[in-house]
Formats: sequence, structure tokens, C-alpha cells
Amino acid sequence: MNPVLYDFKRAFIRPTTIIALAVFILVGIGLSYLVTISLSMSAGAIYPMFLAKLDVETGEFTIYYVAYDSEANPTTAHVEVSILFGKLESLEIVKTFTFNAKGYHVFQASLDSDVLGLLSEKPLYLRVASSTPFGFMEMTTIFPPKNNKTMSAFSGDIFISNGEAVGSILAVGMAFLKNSELIITLLSELPSEGFELYYALSSGLGEGGFDEALLAGNVSTGLTVFRINLSELGVNITDTTMVTLYLKDPEGVTYTSKPGLIIRVKTGVTQRRITNVAAGSAGIGLFSQFFPIVVLYLAYTLVAKPKGMGALEFLIARPVTRLEIYVTRFLAGVLTAPVSTGVFLIALNSSIFLLTGYSIEASNMLILFLGIAGSLIAFYSVCYMVSTILSGGRYLAVSIFLYLFFTMIMGILVYVTAYLMYGLTPRLSEELLKMQYTAYYFNPLGLTSFATYYVNKTISPENFPDVPVVNPYLVVVAGVAWTLLPAVTGWILFRKANLSK
Repeated sequence: MNPVLYDFKRAFIRPTTIIALAVFILVGIGLSYLVTISLSMSAGAIYPMFLAKLDVETGEFTIYYVAYDSEANPTTAHVEVSILFGKLESLEIVKTFTFNAKGYHVFQASLDSDVLGLLSEKPLYLRVASSTPFGFMEMTTIFPPKNNKTMSAFSGDIFISNGEAVGSILAVGMAFLKNSELIITLLSELPSEGFELYYALSSGLGEGGFDEALLAGNVSTGLTVFRINLSELGVNITDTTMVTLYLKDPEGVTYTSKPGLIIRVKTGVTQRRITNVAAGSAGIGLFSQFFPIVVLYLAYTLVAKPKGMGALEFLIARPVTRLEIYVTRFLAGVLTAPVSTGVFLIALNSSIFLLTGYSIEASNMLILFLGIAGSLIAFYSVCYMVSTILSGGRYLAVSIFLYLFFTMIMGILVYVTAYLMYGLTPRLSEELLKMQYTAYYFNPLGLTSFATYYVNKTISPENFPDVPVVNPYLVVVAGVAWTLLPAVTGWILFRKANLSK
């Protein structure tokens, strides 16, 4: 077996590394839940809509429900439906239902006679709370006073009534503009088959008129989605463009909606939100903060420990040169860093995808991988150099101090220095930021911070400030220097070192 691969196998497939990696794989999976929970706790960023029907004679309650994320894609949702009674400012819950929706969902239940009896006194209200992987939203609407057999409550930007009685809603919908595609999504409960949907675009609040309307397609009870390529129609959508919907029944009777606003979809927003949370200190930062401990232990097991036990001196007595020992064990540790980083990031990203349907963009994943792996390699090179002159407990003491210095003490010194130089002045924040990133050049673990900087600039350039001291060429030079200089210095020291102590 190739000596490098052999030592890599010994370095990577050892209990300490495997256990640490297994822990961080579990951490990666756990962090994917943290990312999802962080997103789900934000208000808004989703578009739920529903159409609820209540038969006041039998108590049969039906709700047609669907929720879309910020990119107009159906999403999973935990939904809590509450029927309330009383005045709007002091509503009392009389019945609550819950269900899980995977995209479009129909939920049915029966209301007790005592709940139906309340209809003769005051109107009932319907509250629908939606919790999704991308945010939550709560909507409250009214069931109008009892004046017909079926009552309707709904939430959506556009609705179509049959015009016969208050609350008799045939359909409710939303319109999205995604690139050049107009997406009309419609929830409906229709008395028969054979309905057709037409749409008309207009500027402002004026209706386009049925004569100007275009056929979208056939509609049936439940969810119907229409996708219209506007570029083929030569239509230009502005911020004030409205859409009016027309339902035409088999007899030719047309039911019209009020003009509704078209929601402009910004693609990539959800992916950027996920990346922002995942790249934060509670996400990938956790791995980059603690895995260097495994790296310093690798240098201990590959050089410092066998050196203190006289094992390296025994190897020299065989037809193996010092250079071969030094290079193979150095490369073994270097290979462990990117492999461990890759396994962790794959576990994290795969779990996020399974939970949300989205993943961190490939280019940002590559930047984070290079930053984290580069930091671990540079720190390993420093620890490897130390292992050539110290062994056993002395190596562990020095390497642990270096870990604490580069991960915590150095940052504290930067804060103290910035405060002593600028005090509590308006310049403090700006100058502190410059000093922090300048210090990263002198930190073998600083590549991770530079990587997250470039990722944040990519996903949110308008919200993340430019730091003039950050230069991509200097970042590369610093990473290479932190890897090669300790490695070369270590070889000079190792070549003359006493391998028996």
C-alpha cells in the first residue's frame, strides 16, 4: 500500500477520528433541524390560502388548503384550524382541528349541534395558523351570518363569489409572477364539472374586461394551477399590474373576481436564507470551531506520541528515510481535513434538503468547503511543526494553548486593542471590523472567516458591509503561507531532531 494512504488510513480510521466525525455528522444533521427551526420561526415568507365550507344543517366542515413558500412552490405545513365565537376583540375558541398538509390538502370534520346553535346569535370566526419550514402565518376571517345552507370563509388575494348570497364563494386564488411565468393557483368548490377559467391583465384597479380575457384552462373542485408563459404573449408586467379572474360555467354564466395584485417572486431567496443561517456561528461555525481539536490530536498520534515512545527511531533503523516519514505523515493529516469537512458538509446539506426541499448553493458550498478545509490544513501544519520538537504531554500543552489562542484569545486581544485605540466613538465599529479581518490573515483558522465573508457577500450584498482589508489574493497567500511555512520549518527541525525523546 502507498505509504501516504497507509498513514492516512491510520489517521482517519482510528477511534478518535471516527468518533469525532460521527459526532459531527450527527451535529450536521442536528444543525439542519436548527436551520429549519430558525426559518420556521420567522413571520411571513409564506403564502397560505384556504377555502372553508360549512353546511349549517349537517355541521359538515370542509377546508381546502395549500401553502406556498416565497418562491411559489408548495410546501409542507402543520395547520391548526380554530372556530371561534364572540366579538373580534375577544374571541373564544369553541373547536380546534389540526392536520399536516404536504402541499394541497383537504380536511373534513363535523361540528356539534351546540356549535351550530351559536350561528343564530353571532357570527363565527375561523382562524387558520400555518407553520411551515420557511415561516409561520396566522389568518382570521369571518363566517358571515347564517342566511343560506352553505357558508364560506376564505383567505387569498383573489376570490370569486356566485353572487347569490353573502359568503357563497366558488373559488379563491393567488397569482405569482416567477421570471416570465404567470402562475395562477385556484382553490374551488364547484357545483358541477365543465367550468373554465379566464384571466385578464390590467394596469391599476380597473378590470381588464371579459372581452379582453384569455382562456387559462378547465377548473374542477380542489386545487387547480395554471402556468402561463407571458414572454410568448408579449405581455409586460409592471408593479401595478392587476389580474382579474372569470369563472365560466357550462351554461355560459360568468362569475367575476375583483382585480388582484400579482405577487412578484424573487428566485433564490429561500436558498439564500438557508445558506445564511447554515453559515452562521450556530451552524457551520460550530464544526470549524471544535474540529481543530481533532486535528491537533492527529499530529499528536502521528508524530508527538510515537516520537516520545521511540517508535520513530525504530522506523529510521529500517530502510525508511526521515523525509519519507515526515512527508507521508504530514500528507496523511492533510488528507484527513478535507475528507472530514466534506463528510460533515454533505451530512448537513443533505439533511437540509430532506427537511426543506432546498439546499445550499453549490458555489457557496465550495467556498465554505475550501475555507474550512483550508483552515484545518493550516492549523494541522502548525501543530505538525510543534510535534517535531515536542512530544507527549509537552506537545499537548502547547498545541492546546495555540488552539485557545487562535480561537478565543486572539479575538479578545483585537477587541481590547480596538477599544484602547478608538474608545467608544462612532469609528469603533468600522475600525473593529477592519482589525478583525486583518487579524484573520495572521490566524491559521482565519480562512473559515474569510469564506463566510464571501458567502455572506454573495447572498446578501446590500446588507453585508464591504471590508476594504479583505483581498482574495491576500487570503490565498495567507492560507498557503500558513500551510507551507510551518511544514518547511517543521522539516528543518525534524531533520535534526532527536527521535528518541
